[in-house]
Amino acid sequence: MRDLFISVPLWLIAALLFAFFVLATVLARAVVTRRCSAESREELADEATRLLTGLAATFAFFVGFAITVTWGAVAAGQAAVEQQSAAVQNMNWSINNIPDRAEGALLREKLLLYVTTAAYKNIDDLARGDTSQLPSAIPLDRFEDALHTYAFGPKVPKAEVASLVTAAAKLTTTSAEVSAIAHRTLPDLLAILLLVTGLLVAAIMGVSTVTARHPVLMLVWCIIPALSITVVIALAFPFAGGIGVDLGPLQSVAQQLAVH
Repeated sequence: MRDLFISVPLWLIAALLFAFFVLATVLARAVVTRRCSAESREELADEATRLLTGLAATFAFFVGFAITVTWGAVAAGQAAVEQQSAAVQNMNWSINNIPDRAEGALLREKLLLYVTTAAYKNIDDLARGDTSQLPSAIPLDRFEDALHTYAFGPKVPKAEVASLVTAAAKLTTTSAEVSAIAHRTLPDLLAILLLVTGLLVAAIMGVSTVTARHPVLMLVWCIIPALSITVVIALAFPFAGGIGVDLGPLQSVAQQLAVH
């Protein structure tokens, strides 16, 4: 299901949801119009109008709560990417302080490979929430192996070892935080509640218009739940979509390392 939502454009999801809610509205109106007398239709329309306010408020509450939950994941993911970028810069600073220029160049080359891979090749796996075999995993392992081989060599001062190991640990931690946030998504129960509540609102809206000859406004109303749920879906996957986490900070760091 996650892969399906990621592969389908947001405008198409919005259009399908709009068509779904319009169908529910039209069917509810048609059933009441054909099955009930004129007097019953008026009573049902009045009752539906009173009920619509409460249902609309409930739907708005669920949408607001869902956006809060999903936006929290996006914000956390963006913060994690920025921390990862800062960790890379700190790691690069520590490498620049290595007296052995040849060893420093080798470590910087491996760090650049890791950062470039993480910035440009991880995004598809992060969007799917599949972090078991990220493209950057192997370059990170090779960089850490090379760093530890150098840091724990016989000629490296203890102060330098502490600085390098601390920077490497921070880099690994921030990378793991990004991977962990990629697994976040909208709870299934909340997604079901959103869809069911929107469906009920659409059906009640159709019933409330049975006394109207040209109920154009009920079609306009269907736009609201369709767009609301589309926004929630767009935010539900932190690393997918145009309003999710931006890997720009990490890409900028990769470009800076490549230049220097």
